[in-house]
Amino acid sequence: MMLTTDKMRRHKPLWVGFFFVWTLTLCAWFAFGPSVWANPPSRETDTPAKVTNKAGKATDKTTPNTGNVGSPPKRPAKAPNIVIVLLDDAGFMDFGVYGSDTKTPTIDALGKRGAIFSRYYTSPLCGPSRAMLMTGQDNHKVGMGTLVETLTKEMKKYPGYSMVWKNGQKTVASRLKKAGYQTFVTGKWGIGRVGKNLPHRFGFERSFVMDSTGASNYSKRYYLPSKAYAKWFEDGKPTTLPKNYYSSRSIVDKMIQYIDESDSKKPFFAFVSMQALHIPVQVPKKWIDRYNGVFDRGWDVMRQERLEKAIKLGLVPKGTKLAPSPPHHRKWDSLSNKDKKYWARMMQVSAGMMEAADFHTGRLLKHLKKRGKLENTIVIVTSDNGAESNLMSHRGGAEGLMIKLWMAYDGWNANLENLGQPGSMATIGPEWASVSSAPFRHYKFNGSEGGLRVPLVIAGPGVERSGLQGGRAHVTDLTPTVLDAAGVTVSPKEFTGRSLLPMLRGQTKQVYGKNDVVGFEVSGTGAIYRGDWKITRVPPPLGDGMWHLYNITKDPGETHDLADKHPVLFQNMLRDYKVYAQRVGVYETPIHGSARKQLGQNQMIHTFQRFWPVSLSLLLLLLLLVGSLIRYALPALRRLVSSHNPAEQ
Repeated sequence: MMLTTDKMRRHKPLWVGFFFVWTLTLCAWFAFGPSVWANPPSRETDTPAKVTNKAGKATDKTTPNTGNVGSPPKRPAKAPNIVIVLLDDAGFMDFGVYGSDTKTPTIDALGKRGAIFSRYYTSPLCGPSRAMLMTGQDNHKVGMGTLVETLTKEMKKYPGYSMVWKNGQKTVASRLKKAGYQTFVTGKWGIGRVGKNLPHRFGFERSFVMDSTGASNYSKRYYLPSKAYAKWFEDGKPTTLPKNYYSSRSIVDKMIQYIDESDSKKPFFAFVSMQALHIPVQVPKKWIDRYNGVFDRGWDVMRQERLEKAIKLGLVPKGTKLAPSPPHHRKWDSLSNKDKKYWARMMQVSAGMMEAADFHTGRLLKHLKKRGKLENTIVIVTSDNGAESNLMSHRGGAEGLMIKLWMAYDGWNANLENLGQPGSMATIGPEWASVSSAPFRHYKFNGSEGGLRVPLVIAGPGVERSGLQGGRAHVTDLTPTVLDAAGVTVSPKEFTGRSLLPMLRGQTKQVYGKNDVVGFEVSGTGAIYRGDWKITRVPPPLGDGMWHLYNITKDPGETHDLADKHPVLFQNMLRDYKVYAQRVGVYETPIHGSARKQLGQNQMIHTFQRFWPVSLSLLLLLLLLVGSLIRYALPALRRLVSSHNPAEQ
């Protein structure tokens, strides 16, 4: 969370002085304790509760506009219930049915009786993805051009980066509510500025949400240094967490409560938004130990294995190649045995967390089945973006020291014996993130396939048991799809996306034609999809900030830039991006800017603001010491020198 290396070199005197004062500040704060300076968050000591129960033929025809778009709806005989389960930072191959080493029997069963998408795209960041999922519109059109945490001063001048929804902003929930649905949401919300876009204002009748990008899975403790706690709200009012809170279990428990308290004669829409697998990855130990030995082969071997599984399952074509790992990725064989044990355990935590989320999803579905509602329920399971690569406590240098000081104060640690437990800041890092997002390039924060392409499973009434779906789909398609399935009339002008229902019903293999263009952009990283082709731009340090062209159906690993081979197509797609950017209101980030870089800079400012009383006190103390040194020490030093100088004597 610090300045980049180049910027540190250019501003070395200022940076060194700031770091000196800042380090003294945090050391003093931690040494003197909360009774002197502030009231720090309490340490995480709660023990997670025990979990004891287990829970027509397709054609090649392309459909430009689908479902009820622009036409009267054909309302189902009985309106289906709809459940969306959104995982956080789950990579393309983090579900068992996609070839993961993680056990996800609930999701796998849904895939076997429904549809599994191999080309579903979202945004590379959580907030923009969630805004698009809820509205069916491009993130810039609804003021969510990036995250609040990654805003620049320049972005704030543009409406696409307001981070606040206007009154009357329509969402899938508000539209379904108007059509007679009961609407509920539990879990992570994280859309725009904290407290400004709460779900009770936009169609949700009942809501229990964390309005933050992330937090502990056992308490409200925030996961970054800039503040102590994440804020939770129930029906728009601040609330506390239940006793023995664990994210996946408690989020599902609250949803079950809302459904049980609802009118059983009316259909419902349930948005279950998990914290899994966002950092810190945490889960009770019993889930972690289930994966003892599974990841001992290391990330290099397992990334290659994931590629082979993806080809075998038909998720990518034969001949797909892995992009080379970035230079900063560590080779597994270069690690000591101690480090191999540590990082294998880290991935066990992630796998255990994913399985626990799947298990608690299964509890919800079993509860619906017990109440006779599952048969008429459409279930959608997906992720908001690719896998998270953050190292957090394992950073080096001055930045690493600052993070360790903050962790010590707020009660975090990254000790092997405590990984995944309360107080553990566990992060899988970029190497394991590449395994989760395999066989694609990169991960979260990037417009490469590893950041954008994620799993999507849909099953339920009206969804054929079609298995693998190779047609292109986008996050903005989910709202039109849900409304179409519910028989709600929509206009094509209201959405960026389109209904996937014709694919789900087996009426077509594609809802996007070879000339249909869909764009994404967040903080300088972006992509344009058109038929088999994609242009993408990834900022440094993982990319060069320039546009590149790939045939994404033949080369999903993005290993061969074809811009020089197809210059006309490349220029046409660059024009497509320009049209897209102007239409939705993109602020063009400088070539070397990125969300990750801006996040670090913003966090440094907000962290200083959090600790400013101590910083100011110690700065004054430092000035007093310097003044005393000048006033008393220097004259004494001169006298001492003079007494030993024969010439002066």
